Amino acid sequence: MSSSGMSSAPYSHTTGWRILGFGKHPEIAATVQEKLRLLGFQATNFALTNDQTGDLRLTAELNRTEYDGVVIGGYINGQDPVNFPATEETTFWFNRILNIIHANAPKSKIILVRGPEDVMPAIERVLGKNQPY
Repeated sequence: MSSSGMSSAPYSHTTGWRILGFGKHPEIAATVQEKLRLLGFQATNFALTNDQTGDLRLTAELNRTEYDGVVIGGYINGQDPVNFPATEETTFWFNRILNIIHANAPKSKIILVRGPEDVMPAIERVLGKNQPY
């Protein structure tokens, strides 16, 4: 694993997937965005807050362009029970986020990740290894 927290293993995807990703931690979002862009993705990653400001930011990002996939970090989605176990607060937040995505980007695939090291495997699990166009 590289120092960025993500595997540096080569991936066989064709570049260009449009990916929107978010989680709770700004430093992880920045690292993931840099890595995805280096791999050729059209990636936008940011730290999301659990409030109206965060909801408005997410809505604005979803309406900026049509994304192939929306990556939701492990703190928010509850898929990292060791480091970030789900709580009642994060469950409500996650449900609200899913409905915002559904309302604003119904064609985008939702991609749940456990942590930064899972981003590429998760994208490939959901979108595949090659772009369809």
